[in-house]
Amino acid sequence: MTSSSRPIRVVAVAFAVLGLVVGTRGFSTYLALHAISPASWGARIYDVPAAAVAAIAAVLLARHMAAVPPRHWPWPIYPVAGYVAWAMLSATWAVSSITTLQALIGIGIAAFGCWFGWVLDGREQIWSVALATSIVTVASAVVIAFYPEYGKMPPLRPGGPGGGEWQGIFGNRNSLAPLCALGLLGLAGVWMLRPSLRRALLLAPLALLQLVVLRGSKGATSVLALLLVAVTAGVLVGVQWLRRRGVSGKVVAGSAAAITTGAILLAMANVGWLAANLGRDVTLSQRRSVIWPDVREAIAVHPVRGYGFWAFWDNAELTAATYARHGTAYASAHNSILEVTLGLGVVGLVLYLAMHVGPIVGIASRNWRAPDAVSVWWAFVFVFLVAHNLTESFVLWHSYNWMLFVAAGFVGHAAAAAGRASERRY
Repeated sequence: MTSSSRPIRVVAVAFAVLGLVVGTRGFSTYLALHAISPASWGARIYDVPAAAVAAIAAVLLARHMAAVPPRHWPWPIYPVAGYVAWAMLSATWAVSSITTLQALIGIGIAAFGCWFGWVLDGREQIWSVALATSIVTVASAVVIAFYPEYGKMPPLRPGGPGGGEWQGIFGNRNSLAPLCALGLLGLAGVWMLRPSLRRALLLAPLALLQLVVLRGSKGATSVLALLLVAVTAGVLVGVQWLRRRGVSGKVVAGSAAAITTGAILLAMANVGWLAANLGRDVTLSQRRSVIWPDVREAIAVHPVRGYGFWAFWDNAELTAATYARHGTAYASAHNSILEVTLGLGVVGLVLYLAMHVGPIVGIASRNWRAPDAVSVWWAFVFVFLVAHNLTESFVLWHSYNWMLFVAAGFVGHAAAAAGRASERRY
């Protein structure tokens, strides 16, 4: 996965944009809520587009893999394969029949992520993200402006307080806000590929739109994620400063791991304080008070294998009690670690955590040895993705976040594998 001087492949980028747009589930959600309501998360309006992207991606990835000897495949593809295989196997013990179909689609969606990260070069990836997020944000802005009864959230309860936050073509603000924030990163990446005043001025209207819609959605989590991206930018500058002064990469990596772990533990111990200072409910919309405790109790019943991929939330008997306590059908664990453990148990969690190793090692090593616009951009995006996975279940829904998370595993590794293959060939 390297940038090159060859022209950007328009057809490949078009499919990448299509896949990411489908992964947002925005247009499907809008139709489901306002045209063919009601529709569950497993309805055809969601599954058919996802299945189409999955099928095409599986074929494209298979063709690429067939052309490359297995010994030259980037190693991050193996934990991905293990994860989707375990998800498929979970259909044999799942508490819902939905698992089989969703796991099959999930294999293809993971294939899309692998294809995106392995086959596309960095420029194509950045342009794909920028275009896909811009399409969704513009569509949402149109709905907010001309159909506010659909584009703005109603109060949580009829006649109650709240409401008015922008949701665009989605079902809530928590889906719109991350797209706007990621859109800002996409536009920043486009500028980073070829920095100039002219390009900045051309991108400025779209960036302003992303900012306005993000503000209207009142997505505090997305703002916090962008702040973490800003911190990451400072860290990358500091790392290069240390490198120029001859500090060992092992020392920097070890220190960074220790500091990051400490920061995460500190943040987890002070979630309430952080939420209060960000103007959010200290319970994080009942995540801390109801959802996460209830999910942990459910995990304790089937800790090793879980309930099956997607299965728990499709079983009304299992969800009835927690939905009654929460007051609404929230339909996910709102935390990807808990979500994976709930559906696929500790085994699935180990495979999921193993998938983090590829992007962490690849992105860090590439930024240490040969930082460029693509490697820096992926560092920003990966931090953003992980931050959102702490408060949402993006491992479900065949989402754009999951697609990009899988793709991030190939940063650095794909180019290294190609280089080894070239050396051995000649």
